[in-house]
Amino acid sequence: MSWADLDRLAAKARPDGGATLVVRDDRTPDRMLEQKHLSIVVAISRVVRGRRVLAERHDGRGAVVYATRGRPPEFLIAAVTAAGGVVFDGVREHTAHAPLAATVQLDAAFTDLASAVRRRLGAKSFRVALDTLEYDVRGRPPDRADPEAWWTAIIELAALAGECVRERRGARWTEAPAERLPLALDLGKGGLVFPGRLAQAIVEGGGGSMTELLEAALPAPVAVAATRARAMPILCDRRTVPIAELTWERLVAEEADTDDLPVVVYVEDRGGTLHGPPGPRAPAPELRERALANLAAEPVDVACVDLPGGDRLVVVTGAFAAESLLDPATMASVRAELGGPGLMFVGVPARGRLVAVDGERATIDDDLQREFLHVVEQHYLEAPERDRISRAAITYVDRPLGRVPSSLLDERRAAGVDPDA
Repeated sequence: MSWADLDRLAAKARPDGGATLVVRDDRTPDRMLEQKHLSIVVAISRVVRGRRVLAERHDGRGAVVYATRGRPPEFLIAAVTAAGGVVFDGVREHTAHAPLAATVQLDAAFTDLASAVRRRLGAKSFRVALDTLEYDVRGRPPDRADPEAWWTAIIELAALAGECVRERRGARWTEAPAERLPLALDLGKGGLVFPGRLAQAIVEGGGGSMTELLEAALPAPVAVAATRARAMPILCDRRTVPIAELTWERLVAEEADTDDLPVVVYVEDRGGTLHGPPGPRAPAPELRERALANLAAEPVDVACVDLPGGDRLVVVTGAFAAESLLDPATMASVRAELGGPGLMFVGVPARGRLVAVDGERATIDDDLQREFLHVVEQHYLEAPERDRISRAAITYVDRPLGRVPSSLLDERRAAGVDPDA
């Protein structure tokens, strides 16, 4: 059974009417690492399809086991865990502690895979790379008897198509269990497109063009341009944006500010496309008020993850989840989930994500503080570069106050680990 074959599962019946579904991956850890981005997409897809089989045929009873020969890299364990499966290496089971959500991992993996394919093809843009790959696939279609080549072609086409969509409007990868490639691009407000479905048609020799089919599935550009602009605040790394050309302000008081803390940039959101008003200048009070009111209306999901020792990690997700740091109502919900501490430690590592722990407990519990700082750093490093905000942890009472002092990065350097790798 090929590690990349999304169509095959081995099933073992259980006395309760459920089943254990086994996904095999006999590659070496080095080979998995060489194919990291593709491996993440395939692993999540195979577990999602396995969960659908359990739901349809076994009333949801059972488990999806990703079987490997030896312990695989941590990124694969994180992908399988986030998708709802468990890794078994022939000796023991493995799950990741507090992994990034599957959709976050998919966004990063698809972006990195598309970038790698674009570099391989020497293309100047994702659109050129998509046209080139489609031409190559039509000229030399993969052999269906070779599942790795067949599924790789489909997933690479889907990755490039996804980046073409995401360049034009906001979209996130999400699960679509009913699909052969069980993933879709969520355009917001219930809108979904299925690049995998279109890619499969190309690989199987179907007519039409991948880009034409995508254009038919997406709103016309003029409709997006006509969307009424709304003011929004976004958190940015001041070192990676042209801050001298933007309207922005510090997140914390100037005397507590540091270069690794994000700044608040005020933009116009035009149907998922962000445009910054000219700067440099501070936002007018009226602009700040409108932007924060629009932020308060944005839906977010607030969930809890249990940490070792009985502590809790709150995870906020959504298109403007990181910016929830600026919304008192959402932060009140976060505080309530943590049991009402006066002080919280908060991280905004990447676009669409906020994490928090009880700051009073973390101040006196070195293990909890260390665990939280590792979570923030992990989320930061695993996000696509364009989505990264800050690897710093922030103290929060009734507003962000400053950076949590930590020697974590110095300790990592002393151990020979490059924190920026």
